[in-house]
Amino acid sequence: MRVDLLFVPHSLRGPGLGRRIMLQAEREAIARGCRGAWLDTYSFQARAFYKRLGYRAFGVLDDYPPGQHSPFPDFLVTRC
Repeated sequence: MRVDLLFVPHSLRGPGLGRRIMLQAEREAIARGCRGAWLDTYSFQARAFYKRLGYRAFGVLDDYPPGQHSPFPDFLVTRC
């Protein structure tokens, strides 16, 4: 499964909408035989959100964008 973009407007954050979207995407991926997921996020964005969902960083691009670190979280969908 590849997550290219997940955006929840600030006014809708808090009640678990993003979490429900990701969990449904994972269920669908599993149903289609997917064995893993790939997504990337900048360190100043939603890294903590994905970590709470069980994703783990497997690499970091230093100084990209300049002054930041870009982690690449990885998650094994089969744990669902």
